[in-house]
Amino acid sequence: MQSDISILRIGTHITRRGFLVSAILFTIFYMAYFVFSVYLVGHVVPFPEDRLFIQALFNLGIAVTMLATSFFVHKLNILHTIYISSIANSIVAVLLFFISDYIFRLSFIFAMAIFFGTGLLAFYAYFWNLTAPEERGRIGGALGFFSLFSYLVVTALTAINLGFSGTIFLGIILSLGTLSVILLKPEKLMLSTNKFNRKSYHEKKTVLLYTVPWVLFSLSNSTLAKNISFNISQQIQPSFYLSLTVLQIFAAIFGTLAGGIIADFFGRRLSLTFSLTLYGISSVLAGLANNSVLLYVVYVANGLSWGFLLTLYTFVVWGDLSNKENYAKMYSIGLMIFYAAQGIGLLSLNEILMIPLAVSSLASCLLIFLSNVPLILASELLPSDFRERIRLRLHMNALRKIGKQSQDQG
Repeated sequence: MQSDISILRIGTHITRRGFLVSAILFTIFYMAYFVFSVYLVGHVVPFPEDRLFIQALFNLGIAVTMLATSFFVHKLNILHTIYISSIANSIVAVLLFFISDYIFRLSFIFAMAIFFGTGLLAFYAYFWNLTAPEERGRIGGALGFFSLFSYLVVTALTAINLGFSGTIFLGIILSLGTLSVILLKPEKLMLSTNKFNRKSYHEKKTVLLYTVPWVLFSLSNSTLAKNISFNISQQIQPSFYLSLTVLQIFAAIFGTLAGGIIADFFGRRLSLTFSLTLYGISSVLAGLANNSVLLYVVYVANGLSWGFLLTLYTFVVWGDLSNKENYAKMYSIGLMIFYAAQGIGLLSLNEILMIPLAVSSLASCLLIFLSNVPLILASELLPSDFRERIRLRLHMNALRKIGKQSQDQG
């Protein structure tokens, strides 16, 4: 297949329409997650003491749903699964207008978690069928770039206080937005990219060695990192904290792109080791930061590393560990770990916020640096022949430059 889109002109097989469909779907799911789990729950649950508990159950519901549906979602029509789950969520959102009973509303919120988890896992199944291993980092990085910008859009919309009705309308629009890709005829884009993917299974040891760092990071990110941010926010002016947060988001946006490029050209292990190490350094510096310059460094480093890991552990690693028979299960493992960790973090948030800043930063740094140990023992996931083509291309480019310089001097 000849590529219509070229990301750094090496090893891409996805078409422009294929990338556009993926970008639309993932951006919608990314925005819908925050609308449903944070803002809609905030309107439905009037009691602040119950809100964290319901948000935690929402995330745990997504995790359980993904684990359960991973056994059969790849056997269904993937696109139809995305459409049906999105339509179901929009119907549930409409019903929230007419049901005032608190218990019924909570049951609708949990139904949304089930439909959302099913649709999101189906999207990753679609993404796997659309991409080849050697392009997965750059494509995933580009999708992460758009999704993080969408987070800024959602934050801006909710900042103007949409209210209960406005939030529901936003949720309905996002849910039905997935149907817009029908115009791009996405079913014709699901070409047989399996010829680019592995036919055999990775050893369980390899899967475990790549899973452990993600578990440690997810737990640290959902618990200790929140405590670090809370402590810093209590020590500085709100306007300064807002500027740090915005800077962190833009650093993460850049990190998604950079992480994908490095992962494809220099390997998964190198990019993962770099991002985890950078995250660990930013964690320990957060406990030592006593001036604005160091805080800027901490939040930029943290954002960059988070962007790297978003690309690598959302799109790349689980796709690389997959084959035609188990790709839904592999993606469900990574996604389940993330959402379960989010739920655990919310359930224990009050206790976590009581931990001293220095303890949180040192503990987070220790966990993250320990997560590098399995990666040292793991095998590289990026196909070796592609890395050899990259080295050959770089070598040829260097020879051309030397030859051109020699001609100019002659």
